[in-house]
Amino acid sequence: MSTRLEIAPRIAPSGTTSPAARRPFPWFKYLAVAPLAVVFGGLVAYPVGLLVWMAFGRVRLVAGEFRWESVGLDNFARMLDDETFLISLKNSAVFITATVVLTLVLGIVLALATDGLVRGRQIAQNVVIWPAIVAPVVISVVWLLILSPQIGLLNRVLVSLGADPQAWLGDNLGAMASIIVVDVWHWTPIVFLFVYTALRGIDPSVLEAASVDGAGYLRKVRHVVLPLLAPAIAGAAAIRLIMGVKAFDEMYLLTFGGPGTATTVITIYLRSVFFDAFEYGYGAALSITVVGLVLGVLILSFVVRSLIRRTTRGY
Repeated sequence: MSTRLEIAPRIAPSGTTSPAARRPFPWFKYLAVAPLAVVFGGLVAYPVGLLVWMAFGRVRLVAGEFRWESVGLDNFARMLDDETFLISLKNSAVFITATVVLTLVLGIVLALATDGLVRGRQIAQNVVIWPAIVAPVVISVVWLLILSPQIGLLNRVLVSLGADPQAWLGDNLGAMASIIVVDVWHWTPIVFLFVYTALRGIDPSVLEAASVDGAGYLRKVRHVVLPLLAPAIAGAAAIRLIMGVKAFDEMYLLTFGGPGTATTVITIYLRSVFFDAFEYGYGAALSITVVGLVLGVLILSFVVRSLIRRTTRGY
């Protein structure tokens, strides 16, 4: 007599499921990001898309409505023949180079000097930092009262000393030098904060080891401190480059881009194209060009910082 065994198929317990089926859809993650996506789309993506659309057309305001007419790349080609635009690029290059170099040098010197203080370090920090927290409009008004040819404090001092008054804001070279001085005075604290914070983070044992090896102060600064501060200096330089591209307040309030076009930087020219000439398509093309320059500076700064970090870490 044979016995036949029936093997029933294995049925998974009702309470167990596969990992893929058990994993819930991450609703909360997407819902948490949704407000940011909406804000980004409304405040960034849509305006940038509209700016790009305007850059490839001739935009006119007719009966309270914008009329767009396609012109292809004509707005971008026009830049090559626009003398004022080329002058504004040259002025921006001079302004950015001078302000970045001077703020870096002064910020590093002030950070080293403040770090070397035995007493009054907190007071020195507050004195150095406070110009950066003052609004650019206030800074411009203060410096206008100093540099004004008629009522300026600086010319009054010169007259009291028997010297002739100077047209600080009325001369081409003097106007550019004046806005550079104002910008450097205003934003050197930014570089100071970057460098001073990194300086306070240096391990004292490294400096002690250099002293034991017989290195003096200047040699320690050159061969130990500055290489360790290189990433912070590169970051501060990138911030200052971007600020230089965006600079508008000081030169507009002090010189209005003059005399002539002596201090007409790219942002001043953009404002005149949009709000004085009402050339919205050409202004949009100029804006895209400026955005491209800023993105190029950002990419270059990231590359330089990564190279500096690898060099300082030895790989």
